[in-house]
Amino acid sequence: MQSKKRVLFYLIDGAHTEVLPELIEQGLLPNIKRIIDEGTYRKATTCFPSTTGPAYLPFLTGHFPGTMDITGIRWFDKKEFKRTRFNKNAMRSYCGPEAAWFNSDMPADKPTLFELMGESYNLYNMITRNVPDEYDLGKKGKGWMYTRAHFKLRHHPVDIEGHRRIMELLNTDKDFDFLFAVFPSVDWDSHYHHIRDERTIEAYKIVDNSLGEVRAKLEEKGWWDDTLFVMTSDHGLTPTTKHLDLGDWMTNNGLKSVYYPVIWKSNPKSAVMISGNSFGSIHLLNHNGDEVLREQGILNAMGNDKLELLIMEDAVDFAIYRGNEEQTFIVHNKNGKAKISVLDDVFTYEPLTADVLKYGGKITATGHRAILESTFDTDYPDAVFQIYQLFQSRRAGDIVISAAVGHDLRKFWEYPEHVGSHGSLHKHHIHVPLIYNQKGWADHAARTADLFNTILKWKGITPKSSEGEALN
Repeated sequence: MQSKKRVLFYLIDGAHTEVLPELIEQGLLPNIKRIIDEGTYRKATTCFPSTTGPAYLPFLTGHFPGTMDITGIRWFDKKEFKRTRFNKNAMRSYCGPEAAWFNSDMPADKPTLFELMGESYNLYNMITRNVPDEYDLGKKGKGWMYTRAHFKLRHHPVDIEGHRRIMELLNTDKDFDFLFAVFPSVDWDSHYHHIRDERTIEAYKIVDNSLGEVRAKLEEKGWWDDTLFVMTSDHGLTPTTKHLDLGDWMTNNGLKSVYYPVIWKSNPKSAVMISGNSFGSIHLLNHNGDEVLREQGILNAMGNDKLELLIMEDAVDFAIYRGNEEQTFIVHNKNGKAKISVLDDVFTYEPLTADVLKYGGKITATGHRAILESTFDTDYPDAVFQIYQLFQSRRAGDIVISAAVGHDLRKFWEYPEHVGSHGSLHKHHIHVPLIYNQKGWADHAARTADLFNTILKWKGITPKSSEGEALN
């Protein structure tokens, strides 16, 4: 009789591709090291914006935020906003009660791993469409636990309780096909302390201890040898010392902005939505019509002087917006502009007046896997494709700001103050660790979206559609 195949997925929210290997080398994460010794450690790219929630979509659905029309942890829809202000589909912040709409905001025709994998259990992940309450291990008391952790800056009890609930499940006679567990404390401690703070390191150790105990239980049950174990992250994170509030900047420069939590203003001229604090989308409202704007429309609505003034801010690594031609995108920084174009699956990056993405000149590649390979080891890995996928949705906005390392785009309303940020296209946000207990799989450049296909293939399931590619 064939053994049942299971999948155990550990998401260390905010795990860093430099910090995690350092801790392993120091002998602080013996259970993770054991997996690496038996299997594989590598880097992968996440998505843009590289932020919790949207960055869960690739490995749980095989699709990117632009495809899923969920373009940030906060997003805005100009068309719906201009149709009527009293419209629940005009804007969203998943940092609060509106997180309950994440599942219904996703396209109905894009199933999740939970819906495809059989007996599927979830811990602390907001994507729970069609997951029964008894299979959502973290649901009971989650709101209170998260609120207490946020305001008291005591995050570890959330992870410890999550591990307890996993063990509680494994100590019953229940079986599983897929168990997806989020450990949020590394991200929280990196935001509020530092990526190498002792509290952040302790959060990594909590995950390692959990893995050790869970593995021992699976071995005791005789299940481990047929279990695919995957560990990854949704984004990296960098320390932040300076804040530019992008919403206030727009308001102070004559383009009165609505932004969370101040979403009710009379006659706003713009909307600003921040994700991870290093990603900002700007929606210009001071024009006739409800369409997203291309380069010339942006200059008409905002003015070249204000756009240049924004780009000159230290906090702005670069701005991105649609070019005047279809499927062209301008990447604009203090030094000048570069252009991305996509035509018949040919991806081209071309400096116009500056090599903004530091690729060393023009790059042309056929297929999105080829452009990933070409840019994987640069400062902005996979940026060409990630910009393309994001701007397929009107909710991406008219202008997207990718913040400079050390800066972020939100100030007054971020309490407690963030001293770490993510969301940008920089490699320290886009590269994530990828660990699995298998050897000999494909070694081409990987994205987190590839895990969707990989997991389904492990279970013998063929996805109907996906933007990923199986590694096994």
